[in-house]
Amino acid sequence: MIGRSCVPALGILTVISVSGCAIGPNTSYVGNFGPPGDAGAVATAMAEFVSMNLPRAARGVLVLDPTPANQARNTLTPMFDAALRRYGFTIGDGSRPLAGTTHRVRYLVTPLDNGALARLSIDGTTEGAQFLVRNSGGVSSREVRSQ
Repeated sequence: MIGRSCVPALGILTVISVSGCAIGPNTSYVGNFGPPGDAGAVATAMAEFVSMNLPRAARGVLVLDPTPANQARNTLTPMFDAALRRYGFTIGDGSRPLAGTTHRVRYLVTPLDNGALARLSIDGTTEGAQFLVRNSGGVSSREVRSQ
């Protein structure tokens, strides 16, 4: 029998599993955000993670893996693009062949009742996950795990 303390973890694992099955290997995913400020806070936290893992000398151009067609108008992607530009990144559109200084970023973001889970991959090698907790002021207070 599963104890009550395991139920939230099972819920998160189920969401991760389901969202991972709905997209391809070179595709990003963004769930529907509730409060408008949540997407901005998540985008800024994700851009901070990318900037911490790509030093200025190694930055080059970033290409964001696209979201599926039904998510093309999500609120997070343009905010993530703008946040990355504020950190000094150049964003490419992926229409040209990837050069040695081009980095591919994949992001999977799932809003949850008490926050948002953001998972990122840079070039398929650097990976991290951030859980941003929703408090009375919106999404904040993140827990970061990198591999």
